[in-house]
Amino acid sequence: MKVAVAGAGILGLTLAHRLAHLGHEVEVFEAGPELGGLACTQDYGLFHWDRYYHCILPQDSALIDLLGELGLGGELRWTRTGTGYYGKKRFHDMNGNADFLRFPLLSVVDKARLAATVIYATRFADPWQLYRVSAEEWLTKLCGRRGYEIFWQPLLKAKFGSFYDRVAAVFIWATLKRLTGARSAATSREKLGYVAGGGYKRILERFAERLGARGAVIRLSSPVVRLGRSDESHCDLAWKDGGGEHSARFDQVYFTGPTRLARKAAGPELHRYIDGVAADHPTSEAYLGVCCMVLASKRPLTPYYVLNIGDPTIELTGVIEMTNLVDRHAETAGLSLIYLPRYMDSADPRFDEPDDALRASLMDRGIKRLFPDLRDDELMYSKIHRARYVQPLPLVRAGGAGVTEVPTLVRPFQVLNTSMLTCATLNNNEVVALVDRFVDKNRAALGTTPSTTAAAS
Repeated sequence: MKVAVAGAGILGLTLAHRLAHLGHEVEVFEAGPELGGLACTQDYGLFHWDRYYHCILPQDSALIDLLGELGLGGELRWTRTGTGYYGKKRFHDMNGNADFLRFPLLSVVDKARLAATVIYATRFADPWQLYRVSAEEWLTKLCGRRGYEIFWQPLLKAKFGSFYDRVAAVFIWATLKRLTGARSAATSREKLGYVAGGGYKRILERFAERLGARGAVIRLSSPVVRLGRSDESHCDLAWKDGGGEHSARFDQVYFTGPTRLARKAAGPELHRYIDGVAADHPTSEAYLGVCCMVLASKRPLTPYYVLNIGDPTIELTGVIEMTNLVDRHAETAGLSLIYLPRYMDSADPRFDEPDDALRASLMDRGIKRLFPDLRDDELMYSKIHRARYVQPLPLVRAGGAGVTEVPTLVRPFQVLNTSMLTCATLNNNEVVALVDRFVDKNRAALGTTPSTTAAAS
């Protein structure tokens, strides 16, 4: 079967990898000049590493299994990392029970309620019910108004901006579940991993090698501009590249980008199906994007992998010092690699601001308020990267829990994207697991002719 996959992020590449393994003739279309989507890599001058920050957790079984398939299992490296919290103009270690007990911003009662919240959330809470209540309401009920306003509210505002009071509590549940799973009971410290020798650069190169070996075609700088169902069994796809506009007919097309972008490219005969996807998976209605400044510094700034920001005067979501996870001498030419993200509504006009305006926010009103002695001549690399569609948000106003099952195969056009993640935060393990569940559920149909399954209508 001739199959097209629109989008070469981790979701699209994993899907293409699975379909090629099943014997399909696969073509991958990517609008950008390189593979990876949000997992793409960056040339930092003296080294290559991920453009946006990523890590692997010990419980990321789907991703770790995929790395094994790609021959990279032996390249995984694990590091004990640290977490910090900045509030009331001070840095606070948050690496274990002792640090938590010493945390000065909360009273003894506040700490007891916060600890009870983590235990309840990770062991007893029903995540499906948490789609129907806001994180603000749920955390206030469990932690008390004071605990919520001092600890949680600044973090929610830093992460979600204008969405902070509308995000469903399931997001907090998924975050706590994921982070507690990364902590060792023996040390209470996080254990995180990465692929040695370049991070996601190694992973993307291996994807390209394996897809090429199975005859798949990868088209970079080739945005999909039109999609249309030519009949019940075929879908026409048009794309642009340096040579102009081209089109081809496929037995099946999978669109892995945001649902709203699928609708822009699709002909009217596909709109009913796409609108149904958006209704069934309401997280597609609201997206966070990110403006992320990346620094390669001659000196480290913190002892933490993640520094959470609990101060509204700091215009950063957090500080991620990647070289407190990866080996800086082996991976980053001895430099400290530091990410300064600011998450915003995907429709925020700041995405269209010039770099100088964003630099004033992320540097002058961001990292330099934390480290006023940081000098420009210490920075070997300093650049702002932007991604408008990063994370679909589960908002209470979206209503209910949405569809709880992995989609059934739809012919000849299918949307498969991260809006379909349920009870999860966005991370590459969940993305790989979504593809694997989709393939497993539809394995019989994926090997049949187009006429044997339902058509998009």
